[in-house]
Amino acid sequence: MQEFLTNMNNSERIDLTTKDHIQVCRTSALNDQFKEIDVSRRWPYFFILFAATENATHCIENEKVTVPLGHFLFIGPDRFHAFIEAENDHFWVVCFDYGFYARTPNDAYFIQNTALFFDLSKIYISKPSIDIAEYVTLQFEFLEKLIDRAQAPLVRDIIHNAVQAMLIRSAFLSQGLHSSDVQHTNAEDKKIATRFRELLHLKYQSEKKLDYYANAIKTTPRRLNQAITNVYGRSAKQLVTEKIFEEAKSKLAHSALTIKEISYSMGFTEENNFSAFFTKHSGYSPKKYRNLQVSLSMG
Repeated sequence: MQEFLTNMNNSERIDLTTKDHIQVCRTSALNDQFKEIDVSRRWPYFFILFAATENATHCIENEKVTVPLGHFLFIGPDRFHAFIEAENDHFWVVCFDYGFYARTPNDAYFIQNTALFFDLSKIYISKPSIDIAEYVTLQFEFLEKLIDRAQAPLVRDIIHNAVQAMLIRSAFLSQGLHSSDVQHTNAEDKKIATRFRELLHLKYQSEKKLDYYANAIKTTPRRLNQAITNVYGRSAKQLVTEKIFEEAKSKLAHSALTIKEISYSMGFTEENNFSAFFTKHSGYSPKKYRNLQVSLSMG
């Protein structure tokens, strides 16, 4: 099997620019390679888990999630998660990065916008369109055998198409597609939206003004906002704010940084400004939110 997850830690973010990795294996094989997969971390990869032998449990953001036998669980790179029973083979695991999936502009648009991975308000569990767990297991076994030859273009096409089919079917069956995924969106708007999301992943901590993103995309702030609103139904400024807020929640819940250190890491010059921002959007002060998350993790 390919080794591609190295020196991972809680600060790593998804790389939207360079890598091209895919892995298909059972839970125990993943644990043999990377160790301590039962420790909550933000893996910089997309995960599809399939409960192959019985109801299985996974931990996402300090919450235990039960996946019924024969169902998929989808986890995006923006979430902390851990394999509760790392030594057992309850799950088949598909683990890949943006570079593997985003082979075309349409692929890039889909993987960045499907709710399966990026709707952080929900956890998506989906039943396969084929109601036979044994058949789906055979698909995973076939893909696992291909992994060692994944650098061959034809083999890579087969693996990519299989992963794509899982995602598209599950997105429709779970009604997990955003309205923008099913409506006819202008191709230029989709191109702008895709590039904006890529930049936002990389620059949200230091760049909060739309002028930066518009200049980088070689458009105007007005045109950028128009495209983002057409695609997402929300303004570009709202997406920037949502990104900062979600990252702040994650750091408060999962890092050992002080609130002051978190505020600076998020680009706030004063801790009071960060506290006011966080309280406005969560209803809790950063300290109270952190204490609540600690209570959840211990409970």
